[in-house]
Amino acid sequence: MYLKSVIDTRRKGESDLVLFTVIFLIAGTGIAMSYSASAVYALKTFGDSFYFLKRQFLWFAAGFFALLIFQEIDYRHYIRLTKVMLLVSLILLILVLIPGIGQSVKGSSRWLRLGPLSFQPSEFIKIFIIIYLAKVFSTEKEKNHVMQILIPMVIVGIAFILIMMQPDFGTAVDILIVAVFILFVSGFSLFYILSLFVLSIPMFYLIVYQVDYRRERIIAYLNPWEYRYGIGYHIIQSFTAFKKGGLFGVGLGHGTQKISRLPEPHTDFIFAVIAEEAGIVGTLFVVILFCTVLFRGFKIALNAPDDFGRLLATGLSLLIVVQAFINISVACGSLPTTGIPLPFISYGGSSLISNMIAGGILLNISRFKDKVSSDFKISGEVWQ
Repeated sequence: MYLKSVIDTRRKGESDLVLFTVIFLIAGTGIAMSYSASAVYALKTFGDSFYFLKRQFLWFAAGFFALLIFQEIDYRHYIRLTKVMLLVSLILLILVLIPGIGQSVKGSSRWLRLGPLSFQPSEFIKIFIIIYLAKVFSTEKEKNHVMQILIPMVIVGIAFILIMMQPDFGTAVDILIVAVFILFVSGFSLFYILSLFVLSIPMFYLIVYQVDYRRERIIAYLNPWEYRYGIGYHIIQSFTAFKKGGLFGVGLGHGTQKISRLPEPHTDFIFAVIAEEAGIVGTLFVVILFCTVLFRGFKIALNAPDDFGRLLATGLSLLIVVQAFINISVACGSLPTTGIPLPFISYGGSSLISNMIAGGILLNISRFKDKVSSDFKISGEVWQ
């Protein structure tokens, strides 16, 4: 029999120091830029220019503590909790949509309140979905049956629809993209993946082009200058931030686009603020940091001692980086505008803490390596 199927053959070592350092650098950049992007608005609205900074720093402390905890929890423990996670996920997504329970802000019902605190369940449910997919696809050795892909994708589809109803298009798309990548890495036939893509086209037409404000965003994306005083105004302001920033930027705190020009400068369009104040050099620094997260995450996945760890590390790495590049692409005008925060950098407690948790799980996976060769066998007499 195979020894690895009977006992835990993993060797525990140190966490990936490079990934830990990069996460710390990105989050530190987020604290600085959150203050710079929000100080004027905070002073005008709350009479305290440090209003958002103090909260972001507290969330950073809570997130860093969460990272340290999840770094120590063996990732295999999550296998036993997938059903509970899915149940909790669906309950929370439904509660968010119930008037009087879900907290609505600017027309979106994405938050639940617990006493003085509110949180965005979809930010944490993304992690639950990735754990579920990693568990399901790591236990299927023969990936040639349609039901092996259909049931998990139905569950992902239900989560996608519930998140879209909030509405939160950016987060829903992020989950969908990562789910498809996990399918591919799991070894499923490209035919199945392409079939899912074709079948999803009518759905995307209905939820994107048949919804007025999303259709307007696509129109603004295609030709913002034609609607410079209307639906194209905000993306043009983002372009202006890049132009003003030039190569080295105007200096931290000296940007002007964040003052009543850019929408949500401390959240959705914080990358444009970085472009104006730190220039192309600053934006490249941020992009390189996220590329490093992807590289180290994939390296952790390749070195993982089992399929569950490999798929989980792949999914969590992509979850962070795909969201980052959606946000960056929107700020650069490469994608239509959608409200999605820049991981670790945008202001917001739920986003920061959930990404810190994802980072902690990645760091835990990085600690384990194979101790015994996968083809090592032991005689059955030993167990008698």
